Amino acid sequence: MPLKKDVAGKLTGKWQVDLFRSPCADPMTFLYGCCCPNCKAYEQRNELLDMTGEPYVCCAGLFACGPLGQPQDRSCLCVEAYCCPWIAISANRFMIQTRFDRENTFCDDFIITFTVVLSWVICIARMVSPDVPDELENLVDLLIAIVQGCMLTQQHVEIQHIKALNQPYNGPAIACGAPMASAPHQQNMNLHSYQGGAGGMGMGGGNTQTMAVTVPPGAGPGTVLAVQHPNTGAHMQVTVPAGVGPGQTFQVPIQQVVNAQVVG
Repeated sequence: MPLKKDVAGKLTGKWQVDLFRSPCADPMTFLYGCCCPNCKAYEQRNELLDMTGEPYVCCAGLFACGPLGQPQDRSCLCVEAYCCPWIAISANRFMIQTRFDRENTFCDDFIITFTVVLSWVICIARMVSPDVPDELENLVDLLIAIVQGCMLTQQHVEIQHIKALNQPYNGPAIACGAPMASAPHQQNMNLHSYQGGAGGMGMGGGNTQTMAVTVPPGAGPGTVLAVQHPNTGAHMQVTVPAGVGPGQTFQVPIQQVVNAQVVG
């Protein structure tokens, strides 16, 4: 499924191959994805979890309601992949896009949206009238299988490219409304942009320049937050100190932010 505009607008990275051309880039993975999308989605999520060091969260946090937004045993991934393959594939895509900064092309979004809407139309048509031709349903099922294969192949090529770069993963490139599965010793990581100006910057003791960080909902002492350096725009990590809760702010020395681990 395409990302929300407020999230998609922050992405700038390009896929190694677009969705339309992905079958030619890796024909065997495409055939595997078409014939057994459940297995490939399961394998792909395991790869992504190993790459990011995150625990398993149902649907990668796309539907963070109650226990669905909490880390679960990785064996639960089997249920997700085999009961909801389309959602599992979309969740893998969501992880790649938000963790490694990959934006869809217009063609990518059109293909995915068209397939989803067409499947809804057939489903609604069946509820209204049982006389929907079997041939039409079969054609839609074939289209879904092809698009799933294309998505899995595009994502597979991207994962292999990221692995080939052999660069350590230090956190998500971008956050969105859905909470991200958190890495060990971290809770939900939310990226916030802090600009200089009244209330945003200040001078601490010893003329040390500081920036104000607001703790987002669901975070608390010990939570690692991804923030943006007010001057350079670089993504950094800071830890919420003891005694500071959601909605409260704390000051972070700019020097500490500069020396923090870069995210993305």
